[in-house]
Amino acid sequence: SAPRSRTSAMQSAIRLARRVGGVDGRRHIAAPLLGGRPPALRVSAAPWPGARRAYAANSGSQEGYIQRVARDGRDALLGPFCSAGKFDAVLRGSMECTSVADGEVVCSVTVTPTLQNNWDTMHGGASATLVDVVGTMALLTKDPQRAGVSVEMSQTFLAPAKGGDIVTCIGKVVKYGRSLGFTEITILDGAGNKLVTGRHTKA
Repeated sequence: SAPRSRTSAMQSAIRLARRVGGVDGRRHIAAPLLGGRPPALRVSAAPWPGARRAYAANSGSQEGYIQRVARDGRDALLGPFCSAGKFDAVLRGSMECTSVADGEVVCSVTVTPTLQNNWDTMHGGASATLVDVVGTMALLTKDPQRAGVSVEMSQTFLAPAKGGDIVTCIGKVVKYGRSLGFTEITILDGAGNKLVTGRHTKA
């Protein structure tokens, strides 16, 4: 029947829109609601024109901190942050690991423009990335071969870090088992005040 057919078309459009997203995806949802025919979608592997070039430039040729530590041990974490050119590349040129011990790392992070929001303070996403990366680094001090995969992560934002500030990010392993590793991360300003606290659990 017509109602059932329309419902089926809407469900199909919603599923496709979720996969593709963007303006075309929204049009796919709207068309059945308005009684029209969903427009043809052009599915591209690259969401923006330079994506293929950027991906090609960053894939396969760079070594990240996880690969370096797996090869050279936990002390390879020391020094400027090393990214394989993936998402965490935003920290390149901003973060340096200054101390490594069993179950703990300390990093210095400059709030460069790439880490800032529209109010010239450290972006919440940058703080979340620090919790992710520094928690992983702390776990790598326990076992350089076990970077793991994230199963839970959270952040609490207490105060902003201003653009140009140098903050300290401390990652500690609070529990380390055969299946899960639990870390706590603290971001401090120059006076030792807490700016962000976070937790990162990996399997």
